[in-house]
Amino acid sequence: MPEFKRVRQFPTDQRFEPLVPGSAFYLSDAWAAGDPLYTWGEYQIVSRGPMLGAVSGGWNAAHPNWQHTTHGGPKGLTFWDTTVELVPEAIVVEAKPVKFPRAPVGKKRVWFDARTQLPLAMVSFDRRGEAFRSFDGAFALYESGNQRVMDGQHPLWSWGHVHAFDLQSGRMTRLEQVRTIAGGHQSSANDPQIYDRYLTRSALMRLGK
Repeated sequence: MPEFKRVRQFPTDQRFEPLVPGSAFYLSDAWAAGDPLYTWGEYQIVSRGPMLGAVSGGWNAAHPNWQHTTHGGPKGLTFWDTTVELVPEAIVVEAKPVKFPRAPVGKKRVWFDARTQLPLAMVSFDRRGEAFRSFDGAFALYESGNQRVMDGQHPLWSWGHVHAFDLQSGRMTRLEQVRTIAGGHQSSANDPQIYDRYLTRSALMRLGK
């Protein structure tokens, strides 16, 4: 993690920890799929039905840096203002971390859009069966009026913002995709220079200075 000038490795029995200390976002949250592969097992479909999901409208083209507004909580900063719509059918799947007996998570429940298999939301439960954490994202085609972000010949489809909430501690972590962040780093898609710029050993050393 260049920002902290250190490298953190995740042992196989500690995959269910905050990605950054103090955060409510876990490595096992991403795309509600978990990491590494084969973390989850004993899958079963537990229900189907309609739900409200943020499957479009997650890009704030009105803000020059794509930043989203918030509401709720003591300072009005707890939740993103989110556009949702009716998803006709969501498939609700439960799974357990079968190869991680020390994981604090007993099972997770994920809501998928039956039309696209997009994960809409996730709730994980502790070993006692109590609700532990929730995770949900908002998505968008990055096209609004005459404004658009291109991914090759077509407008970009991507995530816009995310909630990661620890129900037991009340801690919320909000993530959003913006145009640019401090240091001049810009959002881009299908850019062949990204690997050399950020992911090689020399790039990580340079960014960590």
